[in-house]
Amino acid sequence: MAGYDKPDFWALKARKEGYPARSVYKLEELVAKFGLIRKGAGTAGGAGASSAQRILDIGAAPGSWSLWILRTLAGSGRLVAVDIQDLGIAPKTDNFSFIKGSILDETIRSRLREAGPYSLVVSDAAPSTTGNRIVDQARSEELVESVMGLAIEVLAPGGSLVMKIFQGGEEKRLITELKTRFGQARGFKPEACRAESFETYIVATGFKG
Repeated sequence: MAGYDKPDFWALKARKEGYPARSVYKLEELVAKFGLIRKGAGTAGGAGASSAQRILDIGAAPGSWSLWILRTLAGSGRLVAVDIQDLGIAPKTDNFSFIKGSILDETIRSRLREAGPYSLVVSDAAPSTTGNRIVDQARSEELVESVMGLAIEVLAPGGSLVMKIFQGGEEKRLITELKTRFGQARGFKPEACRAESFETYIVATGFKG
C-alpha cells in the first residue's frame, strides 16, 4: 500500500535505535505482555531453571527480532536464527548462530534440532504476498502450520511459541490445536501492527512436551 512508503512512529523509532525494521516493537510488546524472556537471565517461559535460555528465531531476516533478542539476553543464553535470505545484521557475539535455508528442508530442520531444545521459538515469517487476500491467508496458514510442526519438535517442556499469521478465520482452529500441546494459547495484535494490516500473532505458553 502507498501508505507504507511513509515512515511512521515505529519506523522512525527503529531507525533511531539501529533496527532494520519496525517489526521489532511487535516482539518487544509480545515479550513484555507474556513474560517470554528474562533480560540477561538464564531461563524463560518456565523451561527449566537449570538450563541456559535458548531461543529460535524463524524467518529472521532482515534481523530486527534477532538483534533485539541478543540485546535483551545481554550475552547470556543462546539465539539461533534461520531464514532463506541473508540477515541485514552481523552480530559479533558468541551466543548467536545463523542457519541459511528453509525450515521445510529436513537437513535444516535436523541442524535446528541439534542446536536445541529451545525455551522460546519466535516467528515473524510471512509468505510472499500476491495481493489476493484469500490466497495470502492460505499461504500464511500453511507457513504457520510448518512453524508449529517444527516448534513441537524442538521446544523444551515449559517452552513458549510466538507466530505471525494473516487473519482469515483459521486462527481459532490453530489456537484450539495448540491448546492440546500447551498450557495456554491465544491471539494477540501488538500496538505496532499497522491499523490497516490483517496480520496478528498467536502466542502459546507452557509446552507440555
